[in-house]
Amino acid sequence: MRVSEKTCVTVCGSLLQKTGVVLVLLISFFVSGPAVKCAFADEATASGMTVMERLRTDPWKQQALAGYAKGVFLFLLGLAPPVSPPSWSRGVQRACFVTFFSGRKVIACSGGFRPRTADLGGEIEANVRQALHLDPRAGGIDRKTALQARVLITFPGEPRPVACPDMIDPARQGLFVENDRFGVAIVPGEAKTASWAYREALRRLGEPDPAAVRLYVFDSWAISGIH
Repeated sequence: MRVSEKTCVTVCGSLLQKTGVVLVLLISFFVSGPAVKCAFADEATASGMTVMERLRTDPWKQQALAGYAKGVFLFLLGLAPPVSPPSWSRGVQRACFVTFFSGRKVIACSGGFRPRTADLGGEIEANVRQALHLDPRAGGIDRKTALQARVLITFPGEPRPVACPDMIDPARQGLFVENDRFGVAIVPGEAKTASWAYREALRRLGEPDPAAVRLYVFDSWAISGIH
């Protein structure tokens, strides 16, 4: 997905410091900027575990959050009533990417590396809205596709520059490719090989010169919805 300076508000490195929100046209793995510190604010519970730590190991919470993202998606498409985020997500500030699939094909995606809202529920809603509004692939979503869509919520780690795409493990890492105007991100989950992800990112970026782009990688973990 393309990310212009006018439509982004989020993160790292040269372009990312100016923008901040990354519309993921490709689900992928390169992201971010050299001196970027991603915000992972979270409050510890009485047991010493943070909400995000609990989320990572609690299937029920994971599906509740994925169900919320899917609910927002259907609501914004006029196919379902409004939904409320899980109560435990309030006050948890965390950046993420939200991606919707039809089979293995990405039909909408948006996200960033720094949170733009006060809590996780708001972050997810903002990303779903941007995905439907700014990702060109979302224009062809019909009722059947929307109802059957699978959601993936990806929580990125701190992005770091890499010299070449071969250094990326597409099964567990994300890729971000940027030039001086736009950026294209691909989160783990779509590309089978790093070389394909890189070529696809260049294609979507509309950049014929590989020397004109910068590459970043980020580790991540994700929630895959079953809704």
